[in-house]
Amino acid sequence: MELREVATPVPANDEVLVNVKFAGINPVDFKIRKGMAFFMTGFKFPKIPGGEISGVVVQAPPTSAFKAGDRVYAMLNFKGGGYGEYAGIKSQNLCLLPDNIDFKEAAGLPLAGLTALQSLKYHGKIKQGSKVLINGASGGVGHLAVQIARWYGADITAVCSGRNKDWVLALGAERVVDYTLQKPIDLEQKFDIVFDAVAKLPVLKAGKLLTKNGVYISTMPLPLIFIRQFISAFTSQKFYAIMANPSGKDLELLSKMVSEKALLPSIEKVYALSEGSDAHRYIETERVRGKIVFDMNS
Repeated sequence: MELREVATPVPANDEVLVNVKFAGINPVDFKIRKGMAFFMTGFKFPKIPGGEISGVVVQAPPTSAFKAGDRVYAMLNFKGGGYGEYAGIKSQNLCLLPDNIDFKEAAGLPLAGLTALQSLKYHGKIKQGSKVLINGASGGVGHLAVQIARWYGADITAVCSGRNKDWVLALGAERVVDYTLQKPIDLEQKFDIVFDAVAKLPVLKAGKLLTKNGVYISTMPLPLIFIRQFISAFTSQKFYAIMANPSGKDLELLSKMVSEKALLPSIEKVYALSEGSDAHRYIETERVRGKIVFDMNS
């Protein structure tokens, strides 16, 4: 990774130009950097990584609902572009920031929040009383999933290390499994939804954790998941690999949760863009509590 001066992007006719204030950092970023996600992003480098931003609208087409000066946030597509001072984003993928969230917090919400929301809502069909297991509950996606599941009124079992137990309980989990003391795959309880936010559960054994009509969702599109997903088309238990889609409409639902003080990203650390290598070294440890972000003005 290296810093470069490049031209300000010229937005397409249906895009809004946003001055990026903060950019979220996610595990998928280092996987794209390493070429591990070429099936989504292609082989062409160099790239500007970054899949989620918060900032201020600079320029908008006349047909857009947004105007210069609006505070916004968005998930970008997997081509990236978030680690830059400006980004061109389609209007339908943008959302106004709730008044009770700042740019720093908002940058940690779009990609991770949409991954959690779309997993639980569309794949898991979450509802009041759903029994949900969230693996990786203290991570960027996981800590948001706990809060979202709580908003829906689910019964939440969270998996994380013991040092994060009290924090995850405070987020809304009913109980916590310390994976350093007990393997979550050995739990006797059955769940309506198993959300593997860190893609660490053994897929071939995951069915034992599910109720008869239970759903398993992984955040990593591994070949084995797709095989299970194909087979599950003929079974009552379902398996999915989630690839979140940019959606301003879904961000509006997250904004509603934020406005109701039911959802708030936890930002563990803020990096300057010049510290990009350090930020990626840390995200690769998979020990981040909540989210880390870039301050584009530092």
